[in-house]
Amino acid sequence: MWNLSDYPDTGQIREYDIEAISLPIVYNQYGDHDPNGLLYVLREDSQRIRKEALRNFQQPIPQPYEGVQPLVIRANLGDTVRIRFFNQLGRRASIHVQGLSNSVLTSDGANVGFNPDTTTDDSICYTWLADKEGAFLFSDLADPRSSEEGANVHGLFGAILVEPAGSVWLHPETGKPLRSGLFADICSPGRPAFREYAVFFHDELEIRTRDGGQPVDPHTGLPSGTTAISYRSEPMRNRLPLDPDAGHADTAEDISMSSWAYGDPAPPVLRAYVGDPSKIRLIHGGIKETHVFHLHNHQWRLDPEDPKSTILDSISISPQECYTLDLLYGAGSFNGMIGDAIFHCHLYPHFHEGMWTLLRVFDRLEDGTGHYPDGTPIAPLMPLPDRPAPPPKDDLHPGYPNFIHSQFGQEPKQPPLGILTAAGENKIEPTPLEAANFVPDFAPGALYTDTCPCDTDAHVRVFEIAAVQARLTYNRFGWHDPQGRFFVLKEEIEQVGTLDDYLAKVESGEICPEPLVLRANAGDCVEVRLTNLLPEFLEESPFQLKTLTDIVGFHIHLVKFDTIVSDGAANGWNNIAGARRCETLVERFFANEELHAVFFHDHLFANVHQQHGLFGALIVEPAGAKFLDPHTGEPLKRGTQAVIRTADGKAFREFVLFCHDFALLFDQDGNPLNPPEVPGSDDDPGVMGINYRCEPMAERLRRKDDPSHIFSSWVYGDPATPILETYPGEPVRIRLLDGAHEEQHAWNLTGLPWRREITDPVSPLVQAQTLGISESFSLHIDEPYQAGDYLYYFGGIDDVWLGLWGILRAYAQPQGNLPPLCGQKPRVPCLAPPPGAVIRKFEIAAIQKDLVYNRFGDHDPEGLLFVPLNQAEDVRRGCRQPVPLILRANAGDWIQVTLHNLFDPKVPIRQNEYPSVPVEQKHTPSNRVSLNPQFLKYDPIASSGVNVGYNPAEQTVGPGEKIQYLWHADREYGAALLTSFGDLRNHRHHGLFGAILIEPPKAKYYRGIRPDGNHHGEQAVITAPGVEPYREFVLFAHNGIRLLDRDGALIKTTEQGGEHGGHGAPDHEDTGEKGYNYRSERFFNRLRRNPLPFQVFDSKVHGDPATPLLRSYARERIIIRLLMPGDKPRNISFTLHGHRWRTQPDDPFSRIVPIQGAMSVGNVFNIEPEPVSCPGDYLYRSGSLRWDVESGMWGIFRIVSRNVRYYCETACRNFRQWWEKKWYEK
Repeated sequence: MWNLSDYPDTGQIREYDIEAISLPIVYNQYGDHDPNGLLYVLREDSQRIRKEALRNFQQPIPQPYEGVQPLVIRANLGDTVRIRFFNQLGRRASIHVQGLSNSVLTSDGANVGFNPDTTTDDSICYTWLADKEGAFLFSDLADPRSSEEGANVHGLFGAILVEPAGSVWLHPETGKPLRSGLFADICSPGRPAFREYAVFFHDELEIRTRDGGQPVDPHTGLPSGTTAISYRSEPMRNRLPLDPDAGHADTAEDISMSSWAYGDPAPPVLRAYVGDPSKIRLIHGGIKETHVFHLHNHQWRLDPEDPKSTILDSISISPQECYTLDLLYGAGSFNGMIGDAIFHCHLYPHFHEGMWTLLRVFDRLEDGTGHYPDGTPIAPLMPLPDRPAPPPKDDLHPGYPNFIHSQFGQEPKQPPLGILTAAGENKIEPTPLEAANFVPDFAPGALYTDTCPCDTDAHVRVFEIAAVQARLTYNRFGWHDPQGRFFVLKEEIEQVGTLDDYLAKVESGEICPEPLVLRANAGDCVEVRLTNLLPEFLEESPFQLKTLTDIVGFHIHLVKFDTIVSDGAANGWNNIAGARRCETLVERFFANEELHAVFFHDHLFANVHQQHGLFGALIVEPAGAKFLDPHTGEPLKRGTQAVIRTADGKAFREFVLFCHDFALLFDQDGNPLNPPEVPGSDDDPGVMGINYRCEPMAERLRRKDDPSHIFSSWVYGDPATPILETYPGEPVRIRLLDGAHEEQHAWNLTGLPWRREITDPVSPLVQAQTLGISESFSLHIDEPYQAGDYLYYFGGIDDVWLGLWGILRAYAQPQGNLPPLCGQKPRVPCLAPPPGAVIRKFEIAAIQKDLVYNRFGDHDPEGLLFVPLNQAEDVRRGCRQPVPLILRANAGDWIQVTLHNLFDPKVPIRQNEYPSVPVEQKHTPSNRVSLNPQFLKYDPIASSGVNVGYNPAEQTVGPGEKIQYLWHADREYGAALLTSFGDLRNHRHHGLFGAILIEPPKAKYYRGIRPDGNHHGEQAVITAPGVEPYREFVLFAHNGIRLLDRDGALIKTTEQGGEHGGHGAPDHEDTGEKGYNYRSERFFNRLRRNPLPFQVFDSKVHGDPATPLLRSYARERIIIRLLMPGDKPRNISFTLHGHRWRTQPDDPFSRIVPIQGAMSVGNVFNIEPEPVSCPGDYLYRSGSLRWDVESGMWGIFRIVSRNVRYYCETACRNFRQWWEKKWYEK
């Protein structure tokens, strides 16, 4: 970003007087509240909000006040926004905005480095420029602590929404101009009007019940958490079973989101008419979790301005991220559905804790005279000014939901014509009122919406499936789920006889189930007939309480359907679309385009079913494509592996992989694996799987203590997880889905890259994909590759430890049971340097070193790191500051690396109990090391650095030995991780990782004015022919670090906290410390010396932090090479105050953001922020206040004015380049 003066001034100055106030925030009608709520309000509304909120709070059951909501203000593109902030809290506060241009010296809303303090205990003025459309979070940074003493956890956040130039915003109910508010109708010159909804996700709430106690789950009697949307929450603990005598087995989860049973939820309901253009401004105001936003029956593009961008209906969002979800085809989607489309966080425990509400699409004009079935008035909804008004109501058309036959206070009814009895007969006839509202060409599963175009009705693709229960065995070690639940084609049951016959074959291992994968073509009309053959109860176990599960649904993503009758759920005022025991549910869907991987699952008992495996996928292939068995070439009805032959004669191999966590497994002796302390508790239970399989490291090490060969099939045999079989160079499509249950994961594949967005040819190449529950990704591997075994694995150490890894096997010779793809010629890269090639040689050493992370003495006495061989002794003696290994090479170079293992054999590597992993197994760590690069081309057998599968060559090196690798940088990649696979479990969290940076062709690297041919520094200036020079910074964001304090005590920030009281026992994924480049600046150390939280980032008080101090001149081009080498699966994010950048640097249509979220192990980003001309100190950090920032994951980017030194350095570099050019010309 530039100075404010660099932008054209529209002349429009928008002024807002904002107060920060404290009052109890009531989250729902049951009286759940935060007694210490904090919020921003417009000063003109402050007195009213205080008065009415307190009046409602003082009722016998505290009630929410509609005026208590996160503050949302608006401006138009080009406006100058002046904020007069008045702090009424009696404590220091501020407003920090992300993503809008402002002066870091006057308007940062923080106290960073040597900048003036822009927090206040009284009042202060901020000036922002609305120089980009979108949603921009603002929040308090005067108290960045994440505990109950902090500000953000209590709600001190809001947003400014920047609209198109010249827009006006109107109240949706009155049509009058709107000063602030979550919802508005936006009217812009020359553009269609649209409905705008600001939706805030936030977590880790400090909630009390109506009686002032901690919320308790009524079924387990244990404390219950709360997650929220926009200061409201509707947790299932409050929606008790309708039958008070039902007993604890009846959780009422199947109807817990039904308005027929309980009325509408507390979080604001979004409302629209069919076809209304609609944008959801999704904002994460929380402090910890990466959530997954999912909206039923609607989709959007990842980059709203790019027609090639990926179509989504679920998206991961990390703390302080914002997205604009521009709904394709408007409210009601492609097929113009009406009814209630639920949206929620797809992490199942989170919508269980209240993070859900509805998008309600009306079919008739709502003028304020109507009522919902529970008697609640229906607020008026003004039609958008440029759209025709919906038709009025009449006796036969009373408008949704009043034509649906059900009764308030009772369970919702199943859909008419959509349920077949065990005898195959229709169970429910429609009432005359329901029938009067059917579409003309209705069909079972498509009553109120034209789901499929009329030309598809004669060619409906029908799938008859069943939900069944059987023991699922995950591996040869006997890990199993005795109550596994899964979908299966009914014809597969019939082929072996009765259901009992089929289940017996599953129990014996003769049939090995996998998640059901169906296929259809773009343009198909699909009908699913689901028969419920499940037991009516899940029996009690060390993981769960006995639970009634007497109905099952089939909810599917991305495709289009009638949400009232085919949503596989019971949301809002819709029917309950589910089948009871031996009934069949009939649903209809339309695959309107090639949607790739489409997730489906049960939505009625999702919190208990997904852990047992009740999920699958529909793969929507190109129109006209054929689906073939990869082993026989015969047509394929279902399966996770297939050959797809497209209408133009091309073919590719397709592999479908489901990651799933919280798998409730037992070992071969019947002992539960990682059970919670109490059945049904909020602890992270169980283990993990891929397609109902896993290959746990613990079991392998129990049989042979050899961590350096943990992935070797020569030593341990092939893993139980899927082997992806192919031939060199054949096109591969990997459909990647997260089926259950709460955690984020990151899928990595050694040696084979793919584009981040498959539809975008300039999208960056990547080798890791972060995904959350319900997200699906299609990874297209079209690069040439050689024969050999390639390792795929989920990068977080908890994941890979529990067995989330497998092998992609490219055979060198034809296999009898694997016909090569017809018409495909092998595409194998050349891996020998041609004559005259540049061969860049590096001598690297692996050493042991006590790594000191800051001046307070936090250190890792067992630190492991790679260093240039010629620096090894200096680093070991403390004469040189240790940094992660950084190599630089140019596009086109060949890289020869000789790795020397200088570990002391007398100082063995220890197995640490902390940071912890689930299902620990004592073993002897390896002292062998290796190097594996991302992106670069190499021989997977001879130079991969991984002992995997049946690759014969040893790829690791022991103490006193050396090994040589040869890699090729075939293009400019930017940042690429270097990973050691000598012992992933015991090495990585001690620092054994690095990076190789592939710069432009013929690039030179400068340290000041001196070129350095093998520059290993964290900062450099890069010049290259035809490329604007840039200053380069390298940041390794790593977590799961094992640190001791100066007294030798183990540091556990997540328990004792960086502040008073800590946060309690953490999950395994949260153990360990955080930092950048072997440095960390924990709040605990600073606050112990100076307890004022508003000064925690202040260099005038504390000095600069230990983390890398990034230095640049104003208006310089900079690139930040951001890498996450390890170690835990918990997502992090990265933000740089006062800066923003394109998420995909070479794509002019990609989003411009101030924060990169959903970052996990294996992710790398080449961030090029817009130039900034204002000198000052800019904070870089994670967006997660708990526990990243307070655990040390922050630093300072210092921009200084262009001075004499800058001009001298620039002139010297330019002269040197000119002279070298002339020399070469001679």
